[in-house]
Amino acid sequence: MNTNTMSGQPLAYYDPEVAQRAQGWLSSGKPLVWIPILNQENFPDTPPEILHWLDSRQAALHVPIGDPADLLLMPEGVTGWLMPADETDTDVACGVWNGEVYILGVRDQRTGKPQTLLGERFDVATGQVDDCQ
Repeated sequence: MNTNTMSGQPLAYYDPEVAQRAQGWLSSGKPLVWIPILNQENFPDTPPEILHWLDSRQAALHVPIGDPADLLLMPEGVTGWLMPADETDTDVACGVWNGEVYILGVRDQRTGKPQTLLGERFDVATGQVDDCQ
């Protein structure tokens, strides 16, 4: 499982801490879920209103991950959120490209700020939105 490169180039938003956390989840055997990120980049031929409707029913799209090999069953080229099944938010994303699983952080393409499933990443210690890039 490659955590930082694709075709020899670093992924745009590779975050070693994110990759290490995901590796810990996978190694622990903890039940995980993968949730596709519903955007035009992942689904370019899908009208935005359909993506918005699907996003409002996101729980139905949770794919259980019981083993690291399950990640290879995800659709090629679709980025999704990865998190323990008992959690509600995550800043870990992953996808499969050319038969390899990539684990990365997600940043808003407009602002460059780190993102989570529920929105911008929050600093647990301060409760504030993370302003770092």
